[in-house]
Amino acid sequence: HLSQPAAFVTMSTTMITEGQALGILWGSLAVFSAVAVGAGFFVYKAGQESKSADFWYSARKSQGWVSLGLSFFASSMGAWVVFAAPETGANFGWWGTFGYAFASCFPFFVMGIVGPWIREAFPDGFCLTDWVRERFGRATQIYVATISVFYMWIYLVAELSSMGGLIRDFAGLDPLAALVPVSLVTMVYTMAAGLPASIWTDRAQGIIMVVFVCIACFACFPNLDIREEAWVATQRGVAPRGPDAGLEACVTLVLCILAAELMNMGTWQRVYSSKDDKNLRMGFAFGIALIAPTMILFGIVGMLAEAQTQTLTGETMALKFLAFFELLAPLDTGIKCVTFALGVCMVASSVDSLQTGLVGVLSQDVASRNLNAKMTTGVGALFVLAANIPAIIVAAEAQKDPELSISIINLFLIADVLALSIIVPVFMGLYPMATQSGCLAGCGAGVLTIMVFGWVEFGTFMAGLEMITLMAFGSTASNALAAGTPLEAGLFASRTTILCVVLPIITGTVTYFVSATERMLEVLVPMLKERGLDQAALAKKSDNAQVGSDTIQ
Repeated sequence: HLSQPAAFVTMSTTMITEGQALGILWGSLAVFSAVAVGAGFFVYKAGQESKSADFWYSARKSQGWVSLGLSFFASSMGAWVVFAAPETGANFGWWGTFGYAFASCFPFFVMGIVGPWIREAFPDGFCLTDWVRERFGRATQIYVATISVFYMWIYLVAELSSMGGLIRDFAGLDPLAALVPVSLVTMVYTMAAGLPASIWTDRAQGIIMVVFVCIACFACFPNLDIREEAWVATQRGVAPRGPDAGLEACVTLVLCILAAELMNMGTWQRVYSSKDDKNLRMGFAFGIALIAPTMILFGIVGMLAEAQTQTLTGETMALKFLAFFELLAPLDTGIKCVTFALGVCMVASSVDSLQTGLVGVLSQDVASRNLNAKMTTGVGALFVLAANIPAIIVAAEAQKDPELSISIINLFLIADVLALSIIVPVFMGLYPMATQSGCLAGCGAGVLTIMVFGWVEFGTFMAGLEMITLMAFGSTASNALAAGTPLEAGLFASRTTILCVVLPIITGTVTYFVSATERMLEVLVPMLKERGLDQAALAKKSDNAQVGSDTIQ
């Protein structure tokens, strides 16, 4: 989900008035809060049955497929969609458009398969990390949870930052006028009603988003001025490395988004909230049916914006992450208001899901303390507060400092590559052969592979460390830029595609061989010990026989 966020660029003119922006913002938050109150009643009702704490954390076995599908759609389609999907379409044409759509849907297809297995293996859990602890022990759980929390927290900061950028660019308001209300209101209702509040608001947000996406995207299609040759060129992609770049981007996006989404504990909480496996799989299918056309529509908008820019100027678009807004700018104020409302829904749905997902990491540990219901939910509420306050501060600072905004987005690169380095070892735990040592060895091999890859390519140990950021941070990229030979960095560099393909192979291979060796030793060592004991017994028996023979003589 990497793109330049709205925080980087201030548009030259505002699109809607301050009053319209504030009315849409507070009206939307009021609707979401009212829906969350309804979820609160369900939590209270569960409390009458002495299950409120578990229900607050998990909404266990309460959601049907329609609710789940809308929740998967709303919680995964953050504000990044209006920047990243058009940018990818503008850069890589059809490869980028359909590749990004497939990449955004593929994790839910995978989770539709493994989700029921995880829940069956550990039915009393709250998210993936609980099963990891049960399967591979505390050390592995801590490592996986650390990567997961890092990913979700960076995602939370980026979404809040995007909300600030949207109200600034749409209405010219201080970013804090939207950033703070969205973060605080979502935080309050998730603290009050937990996961049920997030899922219930996702239903409303999902329906609103489906309608508003159609209105906003289809409104961009009429009255375009595009020459045929510009459209043909855009379909092939305008990235510097040509059409091959689109295929590489597709492969990279599929693997990185799969890894990141599998580390999103907000999605795993919804796995445990489903009534049964059938509703879970149907929910994933419904979510995919909503996500795919949304991504394709925004990708096509990006392609159209790029083709129109080539037609009018003869050059490619400079800021492709603003492709959607290029087509939005000349439209009626009503369409712009709908688009701003869409942005508010996207941010709020992602933010409350991430807030509950962060809590999900420690849910099992809190529940196992056998505290009373108020204490158990209170601890979760405090953790929501503890995670959000720093996120609000960092997001607010990012609006003032463009370099900090770039750093936040680039931190996604670290989360993506680290997540990709652990998913194969972790999910090999679905098979009994995998061992704790094998899983830890595979995860360690992943980090070493990343570092060795950079070290070998650039010849220095520091470059190996910088490779964990996909060369987005560090002196190697800076030196190359100063020398006049800019270095490809980030998700769409060719080396990233190679690394993303190699990582799962190496980590899986190491996990397999270490686990197989350990399992083999589990069989051989007792056999050798038993054989050694048998040989000792025979030797002793032989000695006794020899002593008896000597005595007779």
